[in-house]
Amino acid sequence: MNRHRAPKSRRSCLFGALLLLACPSPPTGNGAVGHVAPRITGKSLSGDYVQLADYEGQVILINLWATWCGPCRAELPALERIHQGYKGRGFTVLGVSVDSERGEADVRAMVHTLKLSYPVLLDPSGHSSAIYRASGYPTSVLVGRDGQVRWRRAGALTADDAELIAAIESALALPAPE
Repeated sequence: MNRHRAPKSRRSCLFGALLLLACPSPPTGNGAVGHVAPRITGKSLSGDYVQLADYEGQVILINLWATWCGPCRAELPALERIHQGYKGRGFTVLGVSVDSERGEADVRAMVHTLKLSYPVLLDPSGHSSAIYRASGYPTSVLVGRDGQVRWRRAGALTADDAELIAAIESALALPAPE
């Protein structure tokens, strides 16, 4: 037996890792305004896996939040009003809860109590917060039809926030890329 050779299973893993490094991945940004929106995937409350790419061609307001966050809870009704006001124009709010897996029941209860109609994803690992470089909660990121980050804010939003409304209107005015 050749002592200098890794076991076959280890060689396969090493080969797979090298193959992944050699294959270019599609571009993704860092969540900053003007950059490509980082891709996110999460499990919805209905159990389906949803990804940002599912909303390609739409304007999306990604909202990173948690049930234990007071400002987050306060802004959820405003996000629902914004969602309702613009959903017919190719816009949606995409809530991303960073509650732990044990907090899923709390997320479901809050969504039910507040009658939130926009999709809410579960991200107990906080992966979305890391790739969007959220410094706290809530954090909201507006993604244009072209997949570019158009606007972002750390802190709670209101339904009549002039800066947010202007950013949404501006993003909706741009055509979807072909």
